[in-house]
Amino acid sequence: MQMQHTGDRLISSPIKLFGWGAALLLVCSVMAVWRMPDVEGVRWLIRTTARTSLLFFVLAYTAQALWVLRPGMTTKWLRQHRRQWGWLLVVSHGIHALAIGALSQLDPVLFDQLSPLGNRITGGLAYLIIALMGLTSFDRTAAWLGRTNWSRLHTWGSHYLWLSFLVAFGKRVPDSWLYGLPVLVLMLAMGLRWQARRATRRVKPS
Repeated sequence: MQMQHTGDRLISSPIKLFGWGAALLLVCSVMAVWRMPDVEGVRWLIRTTARTSLLFFVLAYTAQALWVLRPGMTTKWLRQHRRQWGWLLVVSHGIHALAIGALSQLDPVLFDQLSPLGNRITGGLAYLIIALMGLTSFDRTAAWLGRTNWSRLHTWGSHYLWLSFLVAFGKRVPDSWLYGLPVLVLMLAMGLRWQARRATRRVKPS
């Protein structure tokens, strides 16, 4: 009975986390566009949502690894909310895509300069992966996909997103050293995953 009671008490927390997070993203985006309804405003929104998307991705990408390496209340909480971090990534990058679409309409020439065909193809694949991972984060769709296929999609999909973020921020390092910070965060995230994988595979001596 105690275990059931504890589980019931935790049900509402993930819903509130996603709801408040998504609402904050949407309100801030609307306010930004309302105050700066021009190309610069849209570009600011593109840059900002790229950073929030990175934040939610890293939280989802490292939650399990952090709990394996440093089990505790904080890492347990992060791990319990992996699904919500992924959904917030969907919302953040959805706004990011809308802002890019707005830029293509407001300044097609600048859009072509900033987004060559190769970037559109690789970026489009990343959006597709985010959408598929979001859609299969529900219990019913995950069951329909099957455990093996679900694991393949979310494992390889997350690695592709990691690479996409690494390239997106890494190519801007020559313009500003500050872009090296998200690159460092991504490298640390991969290192955590690698260490956690080794830890789970390590055979304990009998």
